[in-house]
Amino acid sequence: MILGLLYAVIALGFMLILGTMEVINFAHGALFALGGYIAMSLQPHVGWWTALVLAPLGVGLVGLLLELGVRRTYGRDPLFGLLFTFGAALAIEEIIRIIWSPRGYTIAAPAFVAGPFHLGFLFYSKYRVLVAVLAVGLLTLVWGFLEKTPYGAIVKAGAHDGEMVRALGINLGLVRSLVFGLGAAMAGVAGVIAAPMWSLKPTVGAEAVMPAFIVVVIGGIGSFWGAVIGGLLLGTTSALSNLVVPRGSILVMYVLMAIVLLWRPRGLLGQKSILEL
Repeated sequence: MILGLLYAVIALGFMLILGTMEVINFAHGALFALGGYIAMSLQPHVGWWTALVLAPLGVGLVGLLLELGVRRTYGRDPLFGLLFTFGAALAIEEIIRIIWSPRGYTIAAPAFVAGPFHLGFLFYSKYRVLVAVLAVGLLTLVWGFLEKTPYGAIVKAGAHDGEMVRALGINLGLVRSLVFGLGAAMAGVAGVIAAPMWSLKPTVGAEAVMPAFIVVVIGGIGSFWGAVIGGLLLGTTSALSNLVVPRGSILVMYVLMAIVLLWRPRGLLGQKSILEL
């Protein structure tokens, strides 16, 4: 369940960008990795909680810069945006290698949640419980933003009818930039909280982006609750299959996606997208 919540956090930023701008952001995984590396550098100087705030802000700024290039692909074949973000992912991964070296890093959990606690019948990691609490809190904040604020209404309207949003005098370009930055910042948050669980290496982003893509496909493009349900479903299935067939746990994710798409081609809670031909 905790793995599923983490997948949901990673996928939610991916889904916001895809649902609002119809751009498959394959740089999302690289932004996830960048958040973990920035936090690793900041933590010895400012502490874990401050790093948890500053690292996603830095990744969000990188996302805003990335959107300046992506915006040239709006309204064109979605393949252009996919190729641009794929190239950006390779560039960010290489930048990580240059700054932090190609070797991997094992990240220790913060001291206040280090070690396990005893539940009576097993020992469980305190840090994983913190990850679950942070994931639920972040998902709640994003849900509140999308459903309870006028800005969230503008974001959702821009995803469904951009021409009407422009006709109302709303700067859709600014909305898209902010959504891209928000999605990138969410990837950064996920990278920070996942680092002690997965460790850090330049390719960790590539390992995170495919589960995020699968979660969005399973849940349905543009659906908040679809991303949450898809993340929980994928995390639970992957973790349980790892107990039975460890080498097949990755294959199970794709099998699950295929089964869902055969049953519901738009995902569990998805709606029609202009990506459909």
